[in-house]
Amino acid sequence: MHDHRVFYEEVGRRIRDARKRRRPALTQEGLAKLVSLTRTSITNVEKGRQKLLLHTLADIAGALQVDVATLLPGSGKEVDSRLEDALKDKPRSEKVWIKSAVSAAQKGRSGDGA
Repeated sequence: MHDHRVFYEEVGRRIRDARKRRRPALTQEGLAKLVSLTRTSITNVEKGRQKLLLHTLADIAGALQVDVATLLPGSGKEVDSRLEDALKDKPRSEKVWIKSAVSAAQKGRSGDGA
């Protein structure tokens, strides 16, 4: 990845999105307290202005109750996280059907076919 600015902006956006999706939702202040940072630091992280140490990223993921990979660009995990969130109130049978359809579509796009 050559443009680190874009990378950190995307990580910050993912952190912000996960924070807002979390139930119960967390404020920047609440997240900051959970990971021993200031609210200003969380603001700067979410805007991509502050770089993160790996252990801090892991602490943030833990506080947000998400896998660290969902916060990293290019992992593909963000789709899974958003899908889970969108399906949370659906019956189990509907979730299974939708997930299988999404999986088949993703395989078709990547050329894995079969």
